Amino acid sequence: MNFVELKAEYYLFKKADFGRVYVFVDFGNVRPWAKELWPEENKFRISQEVDIAKLAEIINWVFPIKRLFYYGRYLENTNFSKEHDNNKKYRASMFRLDKARKNGFEVKTKDIKMIPHYDESGVFLNKVPKCNFDVEITMDMITKSEKYDTVMLFSGDSDFGGLLSYLKSKGKKVIVVCTRNRMSKELQAVADVFIPAETLGGFLRLENAGIKKHSACAEV
Repeated sequence: MNFVELKAEYYLFKKADFGRVYVFVDFGNVRPWAKELWPEENKFRISQEVDIAKLAEIINWVFPIKRLFYYGRYLENTNFSKEHDNNKKYRASMFRLDKARKNGFEVKTKDIKMIPHYDESGVFLNKVPKCNFDVEITMDMITKSEKYDTVMLFSGDSDFGGLLSYLKSKGKKVIVVCTRNRMSKELQAVADVFIPAETLGGFLRLENAGIKKHSACAEV
């Protein structure tokens, strides 16, 4: 057994027991893990990022057949240059998507919508970003199910509970990676293996030099 196989078996799972693996990364769910992995650095905002390149490296330990990455993009404000502060969130989202592609992920994206938010009396408060990939992930898991033996999901979203139960009824195995606080009871109940993201925190940290270089990405 080589070093990569040893790391995979110690931190993740024994690849030989799970056959063909498809990985699904709901990065909108993964990115907030930083708040729990590095609470002091991220007390007020996410300034210490989960490194997408290192996430890809960890996933490669189990030699998956395919790696799918789901993350929304902010629209560019064409009234300003791309370098303007009003396009900071656009630049940050595109940076993460490009980094995912460069690290071997098949990227699925769509525009983030800004939804009006009101209080209980109907008074407008602000607009909040909305970009949910539950439908896209569900469709991909079901339509590609003949190509894999095991689903490895990076998300703790309870909405996937029914989907994963269905896949298990079809003989698929389920591995879920998430922080303990964000792991839903529904997913924990259905998972063959639950991997707490806290055990991988030391491998996922984006180095400070990278954050300073791409400060727009760290601030949103």
